[in-house]
Amino acid sequence: MKKIYNKFLVAAVLLSSLQGCKKLTDLKPTDLITEDVIFQTVEDVEKGLYGVYGSLDGVNTMILNAAISDEVKLSNENRGQAQPVFKWQYFASDSEGDEALAGWFGYYAVIGIANKILLKIDAIPATTTAEQERKARIKGELLAIRAFAHFELLQRYSARYSDAGLGIPYTTGSDVSAKPARLTMKQVVDLINQDFTDALSAPIPVAPVSAPNVGIIRLSKAAIEGFRARVALYKRDYDNAITYANNCLAQSGIGLSDRITFSSIWSDDSENEILFKLRRNGISVGQLWQDLNGDVFYEPSDKLKSKFDKANDIRWDAYFLNDPGAEDTSLVFKFYASSRGSKIVDIKMLRVSEMYLILAEAYAEKDDLVNAAKWYNDLRRARIEPYTDDVFISKADGVEKVMDERFRELCFEGFRYFDLKRRGLPIERLASDVQSANWQTLPVSNFRMVLPIPRASLQSNPNMIQNPNY
Repeated sequence: MKKIYNKFLVAAVLLSSLQGCKKLTDLKPTDLITEDVIFQTVEDVEKGLYGVYGSLDGVNTMILNAAISDEVKLSNENRGQAQPVFKWQYFASDSEGDEALAGWFGYYAVIGIANKILLKIDAIPATTTAEQERKARIKGELLAIRAFAHFELLQRYSARYSDAGLGIPYTTGSDVSAKPARLTMKQVVDLINQDFTDALSAPIPVAPVSAPNVGIIRLSKAAIEGFRARVALYKRDYDNAITYANNCLAQSGIGLSDRITFSSIWSDDSENEILFKLRRNGISVGQLWQDLNGDVFYEPSDKLKSKFDKANDIRWDAYFLNDPGAEDTSLVFKFYASSRGSKIVDIKMLRVSEMYLILAEAYAEKDDLVNAAKWYNDLRRARIEPYTDDVFISKADGVEKVMDERFRELCFEGFRYFDLKRRGLPIERLASDVQSANWQTLPVSNFRMVLPIPRASLQSNPNMIQNPNY
């Protein structure tokens, strides 16, 4: 599988680079890689799809959300890893604040490769019913990935959602010389939802399918519904958030993990709760927090740890590791190790528990406090023992409790910064989690709540608009 990923990813990247040079394409050398050479059969485009999956990068989402927010504290052993993001000192220059800019380059690269295949796929011959269905499924998955990638970009490089707010370019072509303009946020979300809708009409499996030895690494209709629920929550479209989250749970047939096997999710010994993940072999995801030599780059923040019931919550031991000799839990244990090696763990892109939290928040926003508390309590009851059901006394009370639960449940998975921004909340760290008061509070009004558009994109595209104050 890895060889397939590499072969077609490299081919697609080469194709994109070479076609950007007019002199090369004018010469038409016989050994030039083109779409016609790469994609001739349904099997070829499926291998191209594997390349697109392989190019998805959940690592940037994880470190960006953790470092920029209140999830982690900077260790004295940090040698510069993501420090500009943690210190809110990122700039539009390509050489500074790499984690703040990496998503722009990475996700548009994914989109570009997907678009090259999508533009070719309809012309690929499919002579049997099975081949036609296979081709249609591939196209649906590519559309869903394109939608997902654009949403990742929107969360980083646009402000809190508003219909007329400045969005991002939504690209459906593969011309590297194109100069797309930024659309409104509503236009972007509408295009995302259209791609998801078109994907759902394809013959994609309804429930997640676990492939032998690798797990759930391809999209299902249930997973796409889950991503639609995430987008609807972002847009504050609470009715659709409820509909899509319920669709996801019903179609997946997957429930919450029991207390005994919950910790095995994070060592890849279990597929419990997973709706979609990125398989990792040799990529040390856990090294975001601590390297293989034992140097700690980031510790869990005191603020995050204070939110847990240490004695009764199974997440405490699953998420944190006690550093020998220390008096407190000071290492991130999520993504710590698997049977494939230290720090090599699959990236969980979508889990069932997120759907519970989407339902709880959406119902709370609709002032349906009974249903909101039900989903909230169902999740907490699975994590905490003994547990007494909580009651939401108001919309504000319910939303605040759900946000705290998202902070606990989804920590280090790539949500916290996005959550605070979409809710219009500041980033507030404890004094014990920072070495300088300059890094303690980032107000909602501060321009750094939105990431900068990379300078290279501005220089190459006169239609691109920079975010304010960069």
